[in-house]
Amino acid sequence: MNGNVFFTLESLTTERLSWLVELLKYYSTRLYPDSLHHHPRTLTPPFTFFLLGDACYSLIRRQHVHFWEILFRLPCFQCIFEPMDLCMRRISIEPFRMRFPDQIIPVAPGDDTSGRSLWDCLLDVPGTPPGTSSIGFLLMHSPYMYHSASGVVDLFRTAVRRGISPELYGYLDGVHAMHRDQRPINYKNIGKSLLYVYNSAVKAGLSPLYLLCPESAACRGYSTFTGENGKVISASLIPHARIRSLHHIASRFTRGHRILSHTSFSLDVVAHRRIPRIGVFPKGKKPSLVILATHSPYGTEFTKGAITLAVACAHQDIFTRVVFIEDGIYTLTGQHSPEGMWQGCDLQSIIETTSRIDNLEYFAYTPSSQARGIAGYALMKGVCPVSPAEFSQVLLLPPAGLEVDHQRVLVF
Repeated sequence: MNGNVFFTLESLTTERLSWLVELLKYYSTRLYPDSLHHHPRTLTPPFTFFLLGDACYSLIRRQHVHFWEILFRLPCFQCIFEPMDLCMRRISIEPFRMRFPDQIIPVAPGDDTSGRSLWDCLLDVPGTPPGTSSIGFLLMHSPYMYHSASGVVDLFRTAVRRGISPELYGYLDGVHAMHRDQRPINYKNIGKSLLYVYNSAVKAGLSPLYLLCPESAACRGYSTFTGENGKVISASLIPHARIRSLHHIASRFTRGHRILSHTSFSLDVVAHRRIPRIGVFPKGKKPSLVILATHSPYGTEFTKGAITLAVACAHQDIFTRVVFIEDGIYTLTGQHSPEGMWQGCDLQSIIETTSRIDNLEYFAYTPSSQARGIAGYALMKGVCPVSPAEFSQVLLLPPAGLEVDHQRVLVF
Protein backbone atom coordinates (compact mmCIF):
# COMPACT_ATOMS: atom_id res chain seq x y z
CA MET A 1 0.00 0.00 0.00
CA ASN A 2 0.92 3.61 -0.52
CA GLY A 3 0.89 6.35 2.12
CA ASN A 4 -2.48 7.84 1.10
CA VAL A 5 -4.76 7.50 4.11
CA PHE A 6 -8.07 8.96 5.23
CA PHE A 7 -8.71 8.24 8.91
CA THR A 8 -11.83 9.18 10.84
CA LEU A 9 -13.42 8.44 14.20
CA GLU A 10 -16.53 10.57 13.67
CA SER A 11 -19.74 10.48 11.63
CA LEU A 12 -19.66 11.12 7.90
CA THR A 13 -22.26 13.67 6.89
CA THR A 14 -23.73 13.77 3.40
CA GLU A 15 -21.76 16.92 2.62
CA ARG A 16 -18.49 15.44 3.82
CA LEU A 17 -18.99 12.25 1.88
CA SER A 18 -19.77 14.30 -1.24
CA TRP A 19 -16.45 16.14 -1.21
CA LEU A 20 -14.59 12.93 -0.33
CA VAL A 21 -16.07 11.41 -3.48
CA GLU A 22 -14.96 14.45 -5.53
CA LEU A 23 -11.47 14.10 -4.07
CA LEU A 24 -11.19 10.42 -4.97
CA LYS A 25 -12.62 11.03 -8.45
CA TYR A 26 -9.94 13.67 -9.06
CA TYR A 27 -7.28 11.32 -7.70
CA SER A 28 -8.35 8.55 -10.10
CA THR A 29 -9.23 10.51 -13.23
CA ARG A 30 -6.70 13.34 -13.16
CA LEU A 31 -3.67 12.01 -11.30
CA TYR A 32 -3.90 8.35 -12.30
CA PRO A 33 -6.21 8.12 -15.34
CA ASP A 34 -4.55 4.88 -16.38
CA SER A 35 -6.22 3.25 -13.35
CA LEU A 36 -9.57 3.30 -15.15
CA HIS A 37 -8.34 1.06 -17.95
CA HIS A 38 -9.06 -2.65 -17.87
CA HIS A 39 -5.35 -3.37 -18.25
CA PRO A 40 -3.48 -0.39 -16.75
CA ARG A 41 0.16 -0.03 -17.71
CA THR A 42 1.14 1.58 -14.41
CA LEU A 43 0.19 0.65 -10.86
CA THR A 44 -2.13 3.11 -9.13
CA PRO A 45 -1.29 3.65 -5.44
CA PRO A 46 -4.39 2.78 -3.39
CA PHE A 47 -6.17 5.38 -1.30
CA THR A 48 -7.18 3.71 1.97
CA PHE A 49 -10.08 4.80 4.18
CA PHE A 50 -9.95 3.80 7.85
CA LEU A 51 -13.50 4.19 9.19
CA LEU A 52 -14.03 3.81 12.93
CA GLY A 53 -16.82 4.53 15.37
CA ASP A 54 -19.94 6.24 14.05
CA ALA A 55 -18.40 6.60 10.59
CA CYS A 56 -19.57 3.01 10.03
CA TYR A 57 -23.22 4.13 10.03
CA SER A 58 -22.62 5.84 6.71
CA LEU A 59 -22.63 2.43 5.02
CA ILE A 60 -26.29 1.82 5.81
CA ARG A 61 -27.71 5.32 5.31
CA ARG A 62 -29.88 5.34 2.21
CA GLN A 63 -28.85 8.83 1.11
CA HIS A 64 -25.21 7.66 1.10
CA VAL A 65 -25.61 4.52 -0.99
CA HIS A 66 -24.84 6.24 -4.32
CA PHE A 67 -21.65 7.78 -2.86
CA TRP A 68 -20.36 4.36 -1.82
CA GLU A 69 -21.26 2.94 -5.21
CA ILE A 70 -19.05 5.57 -6.83
CA LEU A 71 -16.17 5.01 -4.40
CA PHE A 72 -16.13 1.24 -4.76
CA ARG A 73 -16.09 1.57 -8.54
CA LEU A 74 -12.77 3.42 -8.31
CA PRO A 75 -9.92 0.89 -8.54
CA CYS A 76 -7.72 2.94 -6.21
CA PHE A 77 -10.22 2.89 -3.33
CA GLN A 78 -9.79 0.59 -0.32
CA CYS A 79 -11.66 0.54 2.97
CA ILE A 80 -10.83 -0.88 6.40
CA PHE A 81 -13.22 -1.20 9.35
CA GLU A 82 -12.81 -2.22 12.97
CA PRO A 83 -14.80 -5.47 13.47
CA MET A 84 -15.85 -4.51 17.00
CA ASP A 85 -17.26 -1.18 15.80
CA LEU A 86 -19.35 -3.01 13.21
CA CYS A 87 -20.52 -5.65 15.67
CA MET A 88 -21.59 -3.11 18.29
CA ARG A 89 -23.66 -1.24 15.71
CA ARG A 90 -25.16 -4.34 14.06
CA ILE A 91 -23.66 -3.34 10.73
CA SER A 92 -22.69 -5.96 8.17
CA ILE A 93 -20.16 -5.28 5.42
CA GLU A 94 -20.76 -8.65 3.76
CA PRO A 95 -22.84 -7.17 0.88
CA PHE A 96 -19.90 -4.92 0.02
CA ARG A 97 -17.33 -7.66 0.51
CA MET A 98 -19.21 -9.96 -1.85
CA ARG A 99 -19.34 -7.30 -4.58
CA PHE A 100 -15.95 -5.69 -3.97
CA PRO A 101 -13.74 -8.34 -2.31
CA ASP A 102 -10.47 -6.64 -3.29
CA GLN A 103 -11.42 -3.27 -1.86
CA ILE A 104 -12.53 -4.16 1.66
CA ILE A 105 -9.52 -5.32 3.63
CA PRO A 106 -10.49 -7.76 6.38
CA VAL A 107 -8.85 -7.43 9.77
CA ALA A 108 -9.04 -9.81 12.69
CA PRO A 109 -10.47 -8.53 15.98
CA GLY A 110 -6.85 -8.39 17.12
CA ASP A 111 -5.32 -7.38 20.42
CA ASP A 112 -1.88 -6.61 21.76
CA THR A 113 -0.65 -10.19 21.50
CA SER A 114 -2.31 -11.89 18.54
CA GLY A 115 -4.09 -11.07 15.33
CA ARG A 116 -3.57 -8.18 12.95
CA SER A 117 -5.70 -5.29 14.11
CA LEU A 118 -6.84 -2.21 12.23
CA TRP A 119 -4.07 -0.30 14.00
CA ASP A 120 -1.49 -2.71 12.58
CA CYS A 121 -2.91 -2.05 9.12
CA LEU A 122 -2.63 1.69 9.70
CA LEU A 123 0.97 1.46 10.88
CA ASP A 124 1.81 -0.85 7.98
CA VAL A 125 0.91 1.81 5.42
CA PRO A 126 4.21 3.10 3.98
CA GLY A 127 4.92 6.74 3.40
CA THR A 128 6.73 7.61 6.61
CA PRO A 129 10.29 8.67 5.74
CA PRO A 130 13.15 6.48 6.96
CA GLY A 131 14.51 7.28 10.41
CA THR A 132 11.24 8.68 11.81
CA SER A 133 10.00 5.88 14.03
CA SER A 134 7.22 7.90 15.68
CA ILE A 135 3.46 8.32 15.39
CA GLY A 136 1.75 11.53 16.49
CA PHE A 137 -1.86 12.28 17.37
CA LEU A 138 -3.40 15.73 17.79
CA LEU A 139 -6.16 15.05 20.32
CA MET A 140 -8.91 17.70 20.36
CA HIS A 141 -11.81 15.81 21.96
CA SER A 142 -12.34 15.11 25.65
CA PRO A 143 -12.29 11.46 26.79
CA TYR A 144 -15.45 9.47 27.47
CA MET A 145 -17.68 11.91 25.53
CA TYR A 146 -15.88 10.91 22.32
CA HIS A 147 -14.24 7.78 20.94
CA SER A 148 -11.02 9.58 20.00
CA ALA A 149 -9.13 9.09 23.26
CA SER A 150 -9.71 5.33 23.52
CA GLY A 151 -8.70 5.01 19.87
CA VAL A 152 -5.46 6.84 20.65
CA VAL A 153 -4.69 4.38 23.44
CA ASP A 154 -5.22 1.40 21.13
CA LEU A 155 -3.10 3.01 18.41
CA PHE A 156 -0.27 3.83 20.83
CA ARG A 157 -0.27 0.36 22.39
CA THR A 158 0.11 -1.17 18.96
CA ALA A 159 2.82 1.35 18.08
CA VAL A 160 4.86 0.56 21.19
CA ARG A 161 4.57 -3.17 20.50
CA ARG A 162 6.03 -2.47 17.04
CA GLY A 163 8.86 -0.26 18.30
CA ILE A 164 7.30 3.08 17.32
CA SER A 165 7.40 6.03 19.74
CA PRO A 166 3.99 7.59 20.56
CA GLU A 167 3.57 11.36 20.62
CA LEU A 168 0.35 12.88 21.97
CA TYR A 169 -0.46 16.57 21.50
CA GLY A 170 -3.32 17.72 23.72
CA TYR A 171 -5.23 20.60 22.14
CA LEU A 172 -8.59 22.20 22.99
CA ASP A 173 -10.61 19.64 25.02
CA GLY A 174 -8.00 17.00 24.28
CA VAL A 175 -6.02 18.19 27.31
CA HIS A 176 -8.59 16.45 29.55
CA ALA A 177 -7.29 13.05 28.49
CA MET A 178 -4.14 13.73 30.53
CA HIS A 179 -5.92 14.89 33.68
CA ARG A 180 -4.84 12.98 36.75
CA ASP A 181 -7.18 11.04 39.10
CA GLN A 182 -9.69 10.00 36.46
CA ARG A 183 -12.17 7.54 37.96
CA PRO A 184 -14.57 6.28 35.28
CA ILE A 185 -16.79 3.40 36.39
CA ASN A 186 -17.90 1.85 33.12
CA TYR A 187 -15.15 2.99 30.75
CA LYS A 188 -11.46 2.45 30.17
CA ASN A 189 -9.43 4.83 32.34
CA ILE A 190 -7.80 6.99 29.68
CA GLY A 191 -5.33 8.74 31.98
CA LYS A 192 -4.15 5.45 33.49
CA SER A 193 -3.97 3.84 30.06
CA LEU A 194 -1.86 6.66 28.64
CA LEU A 195 0.49 6.42 31.62
CA TYR A 196 0.82 2.67 31.06
CA VAL A 197 1.63 3.26 27.36
CA TYR A 198 4.25 5.85 28.28
CA ASN A 199 5.98 3.57 30.79
CA SER A 200 5.86 0.64 28.36
CA ALA A 201 7.47 2.80 25.67
CA VAL A 202 10.29 3.86 27.99
CA LYS A 203 10.94 0.24 28.99
CA ALA A 204 11.13 -0.64 25.31
CA GLY A 205 13.80 2.03 24.75
CA LEU A 206 11.48 4.37 22.86
CA SER A 207 10.99 8.13 23.22
CA PRO A 208 7.34 8.85 24.08
CA LEU A 209 6.17 12.45 24.30
CA TYR A 210 3.00 13.91 25.83
CA LEU A 211 2.53 17.65 25.28
CA LEU A 212 -0.35 20.02 26.10
CA CYS A 213 -1.14 23.42 24.61
CA PRO A 214 -0.77 26.02 27.43
CA GLU A 215 -3.74 28.15 26.32
CA SER A 216 -6.04 25.13 26.13
CA ALA A 217 -4.77 23.92 29.50
CA ALA A 218 -5.11 27.33 31.19
CA CYS A 219 -8.69 27.77 29.93
CA ARG A 220 -9.58 24.48 31.60
CA GLY A 221 -7.89 25.17 34.94
CA TYR A 222 -4.66 23.23 34.54
CA SER A 223 -2.41 25.37 36.70
CA THR A 224 1.36 25.10 36.75
CA PHE A 225 4.05 26.01 39.23
CA THR A 226 7.83 26.13 39.26
CA GLY A 227 9.36 23.22 41.14
CA GLU A 228 12.91 22.28 41.95
CA ASN A 229 15.62 23.21 39.48
CA GLY A 230 13.24 25.64 37.80
CA LYS A 231 11.12 22.94 36.22
CA VAL A 232 7.55 23.87 35.34
CA ILE A 233 5.20 21.32 36.90
CA SER A 234 1.44 20.84 36.88
CA ALA A 235 -0.23 18.99 39.74
CA SER A 236 -3.30 18.48 37.52
CA LEU A 237 -1.64 16.14 35.02
CA ILE A 238 -0.65 12.51 34.87
CA PRO A 239 3.12 11.96 35.24
CA HIS A 240 5.23 12.71 32.16
CA ALA A 241 2.62 14.98 30.55
CA ARG A 242 4.07 18.45 30.00
CA ILE A 243 2.51 21.83 29.22
CA ARG A 244 4.61 23.44 26.51
CA SER A 245 4.13 26.38 24.15
CA LEU A 246 2.09 25.87 21.01
CA HIS A 247 5.20 26.75 19.00
CA HIS A 248 6.98 23.86 20.72
CA ILE A 249 4.14 21.54 19.71
CA ALA A 250 4.17 22.96 16.17
CA SER A 251 7.89 22.21 15.98
CA ARG A 252 6.98 18.51 16.07
CA PHE A 253 5.12 19.11 12.79
CA THR A 254 8.42 19.93 11.09
CA ARG A 255 9.36 16.26 11.39
CA GLY A 256 8.37 13.66 8.85
CA HIS A 257 6.42 11.22 11.03
CA ARG A 258 2.70 10.63 10.47
CA ILE A 259 0.39 12.82 12.58
CA LEU A 260 -3.30 11.97 12.83
CA SER A 261 -6.33 13.53 14.48
CA HIS A 262 -9.96 12.47 14.99
CA THR A 263 -10.40 13.08 11.24
CA SER A 264 -7.31 13.47 9.10
CA PHE A 265 -5.43 12.57 5.95
CA SER A 266 -1.85 11.43 5.52
CA LEU A 267 -0.85 11.89 1.88
CA ASP A 268 2.11 11.15 -0.31
CA VAL A 269 2.06 14.25 -2.48
CA VAL A 270 2.10 13.56 -6.20
CA ALA A 271 4.86 15.68 -7.70
CA HIS A 272 3.84 14.88 -11.28
CA ARG A 273 0.38 14.08 -12.55
CA ARG A 274 1.32 10.90 -14.36
CA ILE A 275 4.61 9.82 -12.82
CA PRO A 276 4.79 9.71 -9.00
CA ARG A 277 8.07 10.52 -7.31
CA ILE A 278 10.14 7.43 -6.51
CA GLY A 279 12.91 7.49 -3.96
CA VAL A 280 13.84 8.22 -0.40
CA PHE A 281 12.16 11.08 1.44
CA PRO A 282 14.61 14.00 1.14
CA LYS A 283 16.18 15.07 4.39
CA GLY A 284 15.27 18.47 5.77
CA LYS A 285 11.95 18.78 3.95
CA LYS A 286 9.08 19.77 6.19
CA PRO A 287 5.73 18.17 5.31
CA SER A 288 3.18 20.74 4.24
CA LEU A 289 -0.08 21.10 6.17
CA VAL A 290 -3.71 21.65 5.19
CA ILE A 291 -6.28 22.42 7.89
CA LEU A 292 -9.97 22.05 7.07
CA ALA A 293 -12.10 24.37 9.24
CA THR A 294 -15.53 22.71 9.26
CA HIS A 295 -17.28 24.25 12.29
CA SER A 296 -19.21 27.50 12.63
CA PRO A 297 -17.00 30.30 13.95
CA TYR A 298 -18.31 30.95 17.43
CA GLY A 299 -20.25 27.86 18.52
CA THR A 300 -17.08 25.99 19.53
CA GLU A 301 -13.33 26.59 19.77
CA PHE A 302 -12.59 24.53 16.68
CA THR A 303 -12.36 27.35 14.14
CA LYS A 304 -10.19 29.58 16.29
CA GLY A 305 -8.10 26.56 17.23
CA ALA A 306 -7.62 25.76 13.55
CA ILE A 307 -6.40 29.27 12.75
CA THR A 308 -4.17 29.42 15.83
CA LEU A 309 -2.45 26.13 15.01
CA ALA A 310 -2.08 27.17 11.36
CA VAL A 311 -0.31 30.38 12.38
CA ALA A 312 1.98 28.50 14.77
CA CYS A 313 2.94 26.03 12.04
CA ALA A 314 3.51 28.82 9.51
CA HIS A 315 5.94 30.41 11.96
CA GLN A 316 7.85 27.10 11.92
CA ASP A 317 8.32 27.55 8.15
CA ILE A 318 5.71 24.88 7.44
CA PHE A 319 3.73 25.76 4.33
CA THR A 320 0.18 25.81 5.72
CA ARG A 321 -3.18 26.25 4.02
CA VAL A 322 -6.55 26.65 5.74
CA VAL A 323 -9.70 25.72 3.84
CA PHE A 324 -13.06 26.89 5.20
CA ILE A 325 -15.51 24.14 4.31
CA GLU A 326 -18.91 22.89 5.49
CA ASP A 327 -20.13 25.15 8.35
CA GLY A 328 -16.69 26.74 8.52
CA ILE A 329 -17.79 28.88 5.58
CA TYR A 330 -19.85 31.01 8.01
CA THR A 331 -16.53 32.35 9.34
CA LEU A 332 -16.09 34.35 6.14
CA THR A 333 -19.45 36.09 5.91
CA GLY A 334 -21.19 38.86 7.83
CA GLN A 335 -19.61 41.35 10.23
CA HIS A 336 -17.91 39.77 13.23
CA SER A 337 -16.94 42.83 15.25
CA PRO A 338 -19.99 43.92 17.27
CA GLU A 339 -19.57 46.30 20.16
CA GLY A 340 -18.47 44.54 23.31
CA MET A 341 -16.78 41.57 21.60
CA TRP A 342 -13.70 40.36 23.47
CA GLN A 343 -10.40 41.34 21.90
CA GLY A 344 -8.98 38.42 19.97
CA CYS A 345 -12.38 36.80 19.36
CA ASP A 346 -13.10 38.50 16.02
CA LEU A 347 -12.01 35.72 13.69
CA GLN A 348 -12.36 37.82 10.56
CA SER A 349 -9.86 40.33 11.94
CA ILE A 350 -7.51 37.49 12.84
CA ILE A 351 -7.78 36.06 9.32
CA GLU A 352 -7.19 39.45 7.73
CA THR A 353 -4.10 40.07 9.87
CA THR A 354 -2.57 36.61 9.53
CA SER A 355 -3.20 36.35 5.78
CA ARG A 356 -0.07 38.47 5.33
CA ILE A 357 2.12 35.88 7.09
CA ASP A 358 4.58 33.95 4.95
CA ASN A 359 3.73 30.25 4.46
CA LEU A 360 0.03 30.75 5.23
CA GLU A 361 -2.90 30.84 2.78
CA TYR A 362 -6.69 30.82 3.20
CA PHE A 363 -9.28 29.22 0.92
CA ALA A 364 -13.06 28.81 0.83
CA TYR A 365 -14.81 25.76 -0.64
CA THR A 366 -17.34 27.09 -3.15
CA PRO A 367 -19.94 24.27 -2.92
CA SER A 368 -20.20 24.84 0.85
CA SER A 369 -21.02 28.52 0.39
CA GLN A 370 -23.51 27.74 -2.38
CA ALA A 371 -25.24 25.10 -0.25
CA ARG A 372 -25.76 27.75 2.46
CA GLY A 373 -27.09 30.39 0.11
CA ILE A 374 -24.00 32.55 0.45
CA ALA A 375 -22.88 34.29 -2.74
CA GLY A 376 -19.18 34.40 -3.52
CA TYR A 377 -19.04 38.20 -3.30
CA ALA A 378 -20.35 38.00 0.28
CA LEU A 379 -17.21 36.21 1.48
CA MET A 380 -14.44 38.30 2.99
CA LYS A 381 -11.57 39.46 0.81
CA GLY A 382 -8.17 37.81 1.02
CA VAL A 383 -9.65 34.29 0.98
CA CYS A 384 -9.45 32.45 -2.32
CA PRO A 385 -12.56 30.49 -3.40
CA VAL A 386 -11.87 26.99 -4.73
CA SER A 387 -13.99 24.61 -6.79
CA PRO A 388 -14.03 20.84 -6.08
CA ALA A 389 -11.22 20.31 -8.60
CA GLU A 390 -9.13 23.14 -7.14
CA PHE A 391 -9.81 21.87 -3.62
CA SER A 392 -8.56 18.43 -4.67
CA GLN A 393 -5.39 20.04 -6.00
CA VAL A 394 -4.82 21.76 -2.65
CA LEU A 395 -4.98 18.39 -0.90
CA LEU A 396 -3.23 16.16 -3.42
CA LEU A 397 -0.64 18.28 -5.23
CA PRO A 398 2.45 19.97 -3.78
CA PRO A 399 2.21 23.66 -2.85
CA ALA A 400 3.14 25.98 -5.70
CA GLY A 401 6.87 26.52 -5.95
CA LEU A 402 7.71 23.99 -3.23
CA GLU A 403 8.90 20.41 -3.37
CA VAL A 404 7.44 18.25 -0.62
CA ASP A 405 6.74 14.53 -0.60
CA HIS A 406 4.32 14.31 2.30
CA GLN A 407 1.33 16.39 3.31
CA ARG A 408 -0.84 16.27 6.42
CA VAL A 409 -4.50 17.24 6.40
CA LEU A 410 -6.23 17.83 9.75
CA VAL A 411 -9.98 18.34 9.99
CA PHE A 412 -11.17 20.74 12.71
